[in-house]
Amino acid sequence: MCARRIFPYPEERVLEDAAYARGGTPTLIVPFLLPVWCVEIEATVTDAEPYGLIDRYLERGIAEAGLATPAELARFFALDDTLVDRALRVLRRIEHVTAGPDDRLVLTELGLRSVRDQVRYIERHRDRRKLYFDAFGSRPLTRRYYDPATVTLLTGADLPDLERQGGPAFRMPLSLRAFHDGALAALAGLPDRDRFNLPDRIESPVRVGDPECVFLPVYVVRAVGSDGVARLLAYTQAADTADEDIGEICRGSPEVAGLVEVEERASAAGRAEERVREWLRKLGMDGVHPVRLPGGMLRVTLPASAFGANGANRGNGGPLSPRKIGSFAVLGCHVCQIWCTDERVRRRALLRGVADFIAPRVRVKRADLEALATRLGRQVGLGAVDRDDLRRLAAQAGEHDLLRRLDDIDD
Repeated sequence: MCARRIFPYPEERVLEDAAYARGGTPTLIVPFLLPVWCVEIEATVTDAEPYGLIDRYLERGIAEAGLATPAELARFFALDDTLVDRALRVLRRIEHVTAGPDDRLVLTELGLRSVRDQVRYIERHRDRRKLYFDAFGSRPLTRRYYDPATVTLLTGADLPDLERQGGPAFRMPLSLRAFHDGALAALAGLPDRDRFNLPDRIESPVRVGDPECVFLPVYVVRAVGSDGVARLLAYTQAADTADEDIGEICRGSPEVAGLVEVEERASAAGRAEERVREWLRKLGMDGVHPVRLPGGMLRVTLPASAFGANGANRGNGGPLSPRKIGSFAVLGCHVCQIWCTDERVRRRALLRGVADFIAPRVRVKRADLEALATRLGRQVGLGAVDRDDLRRLAAQAGEHDLLRRLDDIDD
């Protein structure tokens, strides 16, 4: 396991989402290992299937017409006594029908639910499964965190290897709170419980054994809104856009918010500027100084010569790709926006970003293209951009391959 590959995208991408998709001013990005309770439960699995024609009418006869003996059912529906008897044996076996006082037929709770919902419910078996809850407030995690192909939940045994491999320095807030057993009943009562990986057919969940603490890798971004209020946004392996559910957990957990505040105080004390100056020295740009913008974000304005065609001093000019314009340098937890006042370089950055988006795709929808172009346009200070704007800019820049791809895009 390599820590650098825990997240399938670079840190800069979530900062761009916070700034240009959500309108915030990011000042920090803090990697966390969010403690999560892994709770094994046992529950009854109830399947729903179509009614057999006779079964449905027999149950409705008992529930709605007060028919309470096999003979009454047979006479009412004009059915053979043997056929009715055979059907009732099946309904008893699946626990829809039972004998009440004086051996009169009554529907069980399962039978009544089936009549009400017009499907035949059958309790198949007892099921064991794992559910995930955050370790601060026993709040359930959504279904996306049950997919091991996209999300890595780390155990305690994984942590030493994570540290040895390098990569982001994850903070690990401690929780002193035990799992709240009432969280299971609360989850079972939610109208959208399926969103939290507890389908309606899973009934009467009961915890089995002690919860295990595992850890969910999370990037927490501190971003200041247009109203001047700082807010925490959370990003996980599941997507490079903010997860509102995990964000709510982080905002509602003093343990997480407190660690972010510690880093913010360090930044305000000058640590962030120091890290930026170190980064600029490595780029050979000692003469550039970071400026703190309203909202607290640091920015460095670099000359056009800092941006080559591909960056990294590959014989194309400066050490940085034009795609870095409007994006961020991540220096520990501190962030610094990279800027250039040369509009030609910013246009090149926009076209490069669009070309990178189009290149691997066989077909591109115009709506998807323009959504990306608008976000990139904001990033490089060109405002909202549509396909016609892109075509004009590509023609002016002599980007003929890109121009052909833009012409092929359907509405």
